[in-house]
Amino acid sequence: MLIALIEAVATLLWCYAALCLLQWLFQVTQLDRRHHVPAAADLLSHLVPAMILLVLTVLAGALIGLPSVVAFIAILFPAGLAYGLHMALEDMEPPPTRAQVMARLAFAIVLAGAIVLYRQVL
Repeated sequence: MLIALIEAVATLLWCYAALCLLQWLFQVTQLDRRHHVPAAADLLSHLVPAMILLVLTVLAGALIGLPSVVAFIAILFPAGLAYGLHMALEDMEPPPTRAQVMARLAFAIVLAGAIVLYRQVL
């Protein structure tokens, strides 16, 4: 039961990260060519802290001997990716409106629900 919950949350986070990536790529293609590298650097500046947290969690799990560190990785990696992409979108001009963020979240929930349903039923 717990594994299914972790899988569902991870699927939701992966879906949200994928939708954020698509929107980020769309917005970057709308920028002048000279702004592509700064946009990528901004994205990396948001992804690095989350990935450092992931590495520290893995190291702490190995040091302490936590058997469930894989469950933390399954959640932390897509969560860090979704967070970094979301924050990079917030830094872009113009930032997404609240309605766009809520629509992206709703679509991610529907998409993740469909994926989980498909994987569990079929």
